[in-house]
Amino acid sequence: MKRHVRFTEPRSGLSARCVLLDDKAPQSAGFLWRLAQIRPTYDAIHAMWTGPELSCPLPASVLPEELSQTDMPLENASSFPQAGEVVLAYASSGSIKGLPPGAFFDLGIFYGDGGRLLFPFGWLMANICGEIVPEDLAHAQSCIGEIRKNGACRLSIEPLD
Repeated sequence: MKRHVRFTEPRSGLSARCVLLDDKAPQSAGFLWRLAQIRPTYDAIHAMWTGPELSCPLPASVLPEELSQTDMPLENASSFPQAGEVVLAYASSGSIKGLPPGAFFDLGIFYGDGGRLLFPFGWLMANICGEIVPEDLAHAQSCIGEIRKNGACRLSIEPLD
């Protein structure tokens, strides 16, 4: 049985279901599933460098201790996410100048094609750990377009049983 999480953001009306890719990215999908269990809400922004992406930065300081200590290997990784793909990027403590102390995660919801993980410090690969279900993608694209126009938002994640 496939596991699902839901991303919501009240101002834009975003409500998108995501199927976790446990078979392709088991550790990353497991991380997202455990995170969803606490039903968190985090700051998110439209990405500046990566194209059509809603980015939710997750420095270790905002994560539960069990997740902040996670060492995430590359699995089902890409530098070119496509529309509907949900990625988990990971940088170990001290690996990229300018990041906060501790491990750094970033959850990205790509809502259009043409995404690329090219930053001022170079290329990054991230784990594709989920996909927005096809019937929710058009709605997600419209809502994230509103987020892009309106600025930062509060993204919530919840498990679907």
